[in-house]
Amino acid sequence: MVMDTKDGSGSAAPEAAKLPLSRLGAYLAIGAGILGTHSAEAEIVPIDIGPTGFNITGVNGGVAAGTVETISNFPISGSNILTLINRPSAGYLGLAFSSGGIAHNGGFADPRDFLGGTTIDSSFTFSNDEFRTEFRYINVISPAFGNNSYLGFRTSQGNYGWIKATWNGTDTFQLYSAAYESTPGVAIVAGDSGTAVPEIDPSGLASAMSLVMGSVAMLEQRRRKRAAAAAESAAVTA
Repeated sequence: MVMDTKDGSGSAAPEAAKLPLSRLGAYLAIGAGILGTHSAEAEIVPIDIGPTGFNITGVNGGVAAGTVETISNFPISGSNILTLINRPSAGYLGLAFSSGGIAHNGGFADPRDFLGGTTIDSSFTFSNDEFRTEFRYINVISPAFGNNSYLGFRTSQGNYGWIKATWNGTDTFQLYSAAYESTPGVAIVAGDSGTAVPEIDPSGLASAMSLVMGSVAMLEQRRRKRAAAAAESAAVTA
């Protein structure tokens, strides 16, 4: 909304600068209240896979050579178990994910390499068969994963997510970050960890309200996409 100003510039900034901070705070509180009504909506949730979380960012998932480690409730509770396999001498190396599965291309040792910005959704094939989602299965070895590579996964509840990963094509993989979409059935973009809320300069009411309303519009658009996905899922089930 463009506010009239005494200098005729059409900008609200001069008038906003004259507002008492208490009134500016009140306007921003209204905007925060609007955003608050959307806070319960689903969102992209970053997964802490570092030392303070699931602790799987070390070389080969931080798993000792010759062993296998299972991570329960990844990234949410339920029958979601991430398995890290580090048995190169036996020919097994990589990841598996129970129930929902990891996206793959179809063969053995054939996890799908999603480039950053790729949409991960139901159009891809997911498997919980470790022989298909490992980087190495005996003498079958997946091509190397570069720095802009992501594994796609789906939970048993139908949540889509990504794990940023590298694989040197011989004996070493590493995981760096991860996130998932909290609404089952809703797609996620590889590398998207959510939209950060920008800082607001209290001297510019127009700028502040523009940011608030822009965030509301973005959240509403995402809500409509989720509703459409849920309706489509219900129609298929029926």
